[in-house]
Amino acid sequence: MLRPRLSTALTSIRQLRSKYLISDATHRLIREADVAALRRAGQARLAIAAILFLAVLAVQLSDTITSPFALKQIHTAEAALLVFGAVGCATTWMASRRILVDRLPAITASLDALLILGTLAFNRWSLGIPGNLFAVYPVVWVMPIIMAATAIHYQPRLQAFVGAVYVVGLSLIIFSGDEPSPEELRQHLFGMLGAFTWQTNMVRIVMVLTVSLILFLVVRQGRLMLERAVRETTLRLNLTRYLPRELAPILSERAFETLRTGRRIPVTLMFVDIRASSGFGETMDPTQLAVFITSFRRRVLQAAAQHGGLIDKFTGDGALILFGVPTEKPDDTSRALACGRTLLDLIDRWNAKRNFDPPVRIGIGIHRGEVFCGVVGDEDRLEFTVLGETVNTAARIEQATKSANCDLLASWDAIEAAGEDGLWAPVEHEPLRGVTRKIVLMRPNPNPSKAA
Repeated sequence: MLRPRLSTALTSIRQLRSKYLISDATHRLIREADVAALRRAGQARLAIAAILFLAVLAVQLSDTITSPFALKQIHTAEAALLVFGAVGCATTWMASRRILVDRLPAITASLDALLILGTLAFNRWSLGIPGNLFAVYPVVWVMPIIMAATAIHYQPRLQAFVGAVYVVGLSLIIFSGDEPSPEELRQHLFGMLGAFTWQTNMVRIVMVLTVSLILFLVVRQGRLMLERAVRETTLRLNLTRYLPRELAPILSERAFETLRTGRRIPVTLMFVDIRASSGFGETMDPTQLAVFITSFRRRVLQAAAQHGGLIDKFTGDGALILFGVPTEKPDDTSRALACGRTLLDLIDRWNAKRNFDPPVRIGIGIHRGEVFCGVVGDEDRLEFTVLGETVNTAARIEQATKSANCDLLASWDAIEAAGEDGLWAPVEHEPLRGVTRKIVLMRPNPNPSKAA
């Protein structure tokens, strides 16, 4: 009694996890976007460093800057920009090789903050310049550029971290130490006149231009991601109109084109059908019948999901479940046989719960072979389908469960592929209608240990 309840609980947990966790396809898209953002961030750092270095170098070569303060700021800015460019180069290289993709944004942001705040701290304590005058330092103008560049990653926590680092760092630099007297401030300002020439103001204008370029990149990347997300969503919505719901989310445009052309693949098929369903239809009113069929399909979905089966279609009171689509796996047939046993157990528990009279019985036929798999039809009506003798044989095996008085039958091809020889026993039966080759049918062995 405890075992079925535990199995049900585990199945519910798996369904909840699959509902709320990011799908593999979505995770792949986000991963690609992260790598692209890292490359763009690295390239943006290189561009920023080059533009600002040329602007600062032009001011230095103009021979109009004679203030010691301004010259020290120029040399400090040039050194900082070289380091900043080196970080951008390293980021681009690591992103192209997918090295530390998850941690690289935080690492580069920390290095940027260390570089900028370290330069300000050097000016504050080594040169003896009061923190009140922090707005005069050219490196302060780099902070908005860095915060704009960080937005390329679209990571709210990283953006909050960067903002907090700069707010705390600036507060420590500005408000630490004694408050200078008005006379001291005038002396420092007089020595900083060289920082307000038209050349240095041009550098500030270039910085504003750089911020606008970075924000342009951020908005452009956001637009590209939005367009791609819309394309992917539109593709999924279109696919779900004629593909099994389990198949549509994992198909790319290229994989879908492969389905359009079709291919032959080995597949394990499981046909399910309710026995004597017409009797239930005659005794139930339409509302009850709708609830009944919905409950049955829910159990089919549960069994298929538990064992990785793909429901090709529901046909009234039946269903066709595929194992091996879109990708073949070594245990496809084993999972199909396990799915059949699980579904029978779910139906037994359903009967015990609802006290159906007569009890609900189903027939399950399982077969393995090669099928044509693809999307057929024109643009107005496309349909995913599997075709071939294997499909017809699986359907006939399900129908043979009635004459064999057995709820679950499988072909010897399926049993052999699953390696379950000792768990099944052969069944005497008439030749399957419409099937040309001889098919050996097997039923679950009531004494598997003896057969083994």
